[in-house]
Amino acid sequence: MTRGLSAALAMTGGLLMAMPVEAAAIPAQTTPAQTAAAQSDLTAQVEAGLAAARAAYAADQTDEAVAGLEATKALIVAREGEQSPRLALPLNLLARIRIDQGRYPEALALIDRGLGVNARADPPAPVIEAGLLYDKAKAFDALGRNEEAETTARQSYDLRVVHLGPAHEKTADALNLYANALAAQGRYAEADPAYRQVLGMYEGLHGSKDFHLAIVLSNLGNALRRTGRGPEASPLYRRAVSVAEVSDDPVLLAQCLTNYGWYLHTQGDGLKAEIQFRRALDLAVEVAGPDHPFTGVVHTNIGHALSDQGRYAEAEPEFARGLVLLDAGLGPESPDVVDTLTGYAGALSALGRPGEAEPLFVRARAITTARLAPGHPDSLVEANLFAGFLLDQDRPGDAMAQLRTALAALLRREQGRTDSEGGRDWRTSVRGAAPLFERQVEAAWRLAATETPAP
Repeated sequence: MTRGLSAALAMTGGLLMAMPVEAAAIPAQTTPAQTAAAQSDLTAQVEAGLAAARAAYAADQTDEAVAGLEATKALIVAREGEQSPRLALPLNLLARIRIDQGRYPEALALIDRGLGVNARADPPAPVIEAGLLYDKAKAFDALGRNEEAETTARQSYDLRVVHLGPAHEKTADALNLYANALAAQGRYAEADPAYRQVLGMYEGLHGSKDFHLAIVLSNLGNALRRTGRGPEASPLYRRAVSVAEVSDDPVLLAQCLTNYGWYLHTQGDGLKAEIQFRRALDLAVEVAGPDHPFTGVVHTNIGHALSDQGRYAEAEPEFARGLVLLDAGLGPESPDVVDTLTGYAGALSALGRPGEAEPLFVRARAITTARLAPGHPDSLVEANLFAGFLLDQDRPGDAMAQLRTALAALLRREQGRTDSEGGRDWRTSVRGAAPLFERQVEAAWRLAATETPAP
């Protein structure tokens, strides 16, 4: 877990001016001493240019930071050519800025170029390679390319263990990103030990109240909750909130309150969940603004909490607002809108408006089928909710078709695992499938009843 891009690029010195592109040419004939002096001069100029860019970005002067990095790149190219290994660092810092701006394809192109020039060094710099791979995994994660994020984060972690040490903060960051990639694929049983290891690393590095711990505690709580170990998750969520409350970071507190509120929602305690979500909403509006996608997530969560309490008429506008913000901010095909769609559909159905509810369920099904891995837990949950809706509409045949499709996808997923992978994630898969089997039995009985001729 990093302190955010601005802090990651921050420096301790004052703001420096970016170095100009022009540089004195190296004479055509130079002595070894002159060559060494020129190289030393270039190194100093590049370091100054990178420091200026870091400081500018830390001061929220993004345009100045980008201009400084471009100037540093041009300086290197003018002196050493387009394939100079020195380009790896300015390319990496530019990629981090693009990630922070949500310009992920551009960031990936910069990172790939950085990896290419770093490979030309004699020898290649493994710490620089690890940093580039880490940011590549972050971009993959943001794009929902979870399998690629997993592989790349693991490569970064392995390099950092060797070259920075197993107790280094950046090593912990890479392992945390790896665990997040596993969790994003629904492989919570595998993510669990990785999160626990990260938690121990951060606690050893920073103490028991450091902000790093809050997100890892929440993530570990999510992994436990998703593997049916809710009682173990509860104290982790509460501790995460307590750490965030003393962190002086409203974004972190809003995230931890949201995770804790969602846990309470899954336990059926809508009233307590609503309290956490409304605190998170106040923070989200203050920090991110009323139209930010995170604010949309919190509106959706309030809708769930109200639905838990049977307050569907109040829940409807919360879901509607959440969907508008998420569609605008993440795109209408993002997997992150699925929960809003199904919650909104459930509220409409409860209000006696199934004709409005069904298109939302259908849209959610299309997204999970296209964007999530086969048998992903979120896809199983969505299929179960849609099947329940269809049964409520006395359509057991349609419900059975949805359930069979979801269970077949889960079976294909499990058959595609190695023995060791299947063993590690077996409990997660079984728990995820159990509600679908129960619903399938219900659908089968209902379907049989409709097909049995009256005596």
